[in-house]
Amino acid sequence: MIRRLALALALALALAPALALAQPPAPPGALLIAAGETARGDVATVDRPIIVLGTVEGDVTSWSGPITIEGEVRGDVVSYAGPITLGAVAAVRGSVLAVGGGVERRGAAAVAGALLGEQPVAGGRLVASVAGIFSAPSGVDDELPQPLVAVALGLVALLLAAACALVWPRRTTGVGLALRAAPARSAAVGLLSTALLALLALPAGALLALSLVGLPLLPPLLLLLQAPYLFGLAGMGRALAARLPAVLPPAAAAGAGVLAILAPLILVGALAPLWSAALFYLVAGAGLGAAILSRFGAYRVG
Repeated sequence: MIRRLALALALALALAPALALAQPPAPPGALLIAAGETARGDVATVDRPIIVLGTVEGDVTSWSGPITIEGEVRGDVVSYAGPITLGAVAAVRGSVLAVGGGVERRGAAAVAGALLGEQPVAGGRLVASVAGIFSAPSGVDDELPQPLVAVALGLVALLLAAACALVWPRRTTGVGLALRAAPARSAAVGLLSTALLALLALPAGALLALSLVGLPLLPPLLLLLQAPYLFGLAGMGRALAARLPAVLPPAAAAGAGVLAILAPLILVGALAPLWSAALFYLVAGAGLGAAILSRFGAYRVG
């Protein structure tokens, strides 16, 4: 009997390490740093979960993907529009920053640096879903449906463009006149300007995303880049409204014109988000070109 008990105890002790290391299966498509594994350098993903059970010697960064730390990170942990979960035995030697998604800290999770963005920000999930449009599917089921994202973005663009038409009626009317006077030139200038903005914005955005301080500057930078297109879109709405019977007030007619332009893009966005984004910049680029030619509606283009 004693020998059987000793054998059972020895077997239990032999299996204990394996049972202790056993972990729940990772979500489909997740980047997993397993227990006992060491990742040398930085770890970064786009719209893909990161699970750290072992050790990461650099930073852990995710754009719109959730991050779960159960092991050790010797750098910073940053998630833009995605949540961060720090397990009870997590240890982060740097800082933790969640832009929009919030931070859940369990038990005695240790953070040597600053802990920023603990509370989730309203709209963070929408931002995450928008970011997911520009990445491969990750198999995560917590994203908003693409049709809902397309409609939400279309409504935001409609409201902002209508606001431009309401606040700057003469300027947007001047942009509409320039577009009607020189449509080909407006489209060419808008296309060249879009290409130039992309060449300048992509490296600048990449540099900001690599730093803990620069990452929060990305959302306002992206919003700022959309402003000229929305202003040009308001001018396009003015140009389209000028061809319709004068039934509505000028500002409302401009809004109806913008809606007529955005409606097909929303329908395309529900099925093919990348094509919808490309079409938006192609179409709104003509309005941007007209705004540049007319110095944002200040001068008449002949």
